[in-house]
Amino acid sequence: MKIYHAPRSRSLRVLWAAEELGAPYETVSASFARPDEDFLAANPAGTLPAMVDGDVVMTESVAIMMYLASKHGPTPLAIEPSDPRYSDYLQFMLFGEASLAAPLNAMVGTKLLAPEDQKENFTANIITRSFHRRLSLVERQLERGDYMVGDQFTLADISVGYALSLADMLMLGDVSDAIKAYAQRLTARPAFQRAAAVP
Repeated sequence: MKIYHAPRSRSLRVLWAAEELGAPYETVSASFARPDEDFLAANPAGTLPAMVDGDVVMTESVAIMMYLASKHGPTPLAIEPSDPRYSDYLQFMLFGEASLAAPLNAMVGTKLLAPEDQKENFTANIITRSFHRRLSLVERQLERGDYMVGDQFTLADISVGYALSLADMLMLGDVSDAIKAYAQRLTARPAFQRAAAVP
């Protein structure tokens, strides 16, 4: 399995999941700014991640995690539909990208590329407020346990955890003690640390 990767991009989710699963993989360094032909052949959009596993080519980080869990499972990282916690698992697996991380794409461009006098604009302020408001759902979930499905770490935590790391990189402001402690639990995992160390 080949994973096109750049540090701090969504490919981190895929590497983290692979490390947690013990799934073998190789990484190929990829650049948003200067994508090469091999990378564009895997993902013509030039976004990360891109995964090539034989004839399978996928580019959505959450979908790739689900694919890996199915291929290398059964695994406690994935909650089965018959489990009463499945709805929470599914909710926060998608929430981590669709509600938390996806809106931050505009913030990446604004914080890193916009002229200095446009970095703190109306849209950026709305996205920041919305991100913090949506964190209330994560906080409520953490009242029930250490992770998104109680006391069991799953792929849903990788999904949400990446969004938290992206917000931290963008310096979107302070979060609650519960969110800080949760993020620290996630980043202390050896699998996360191995994935984050990949150049």
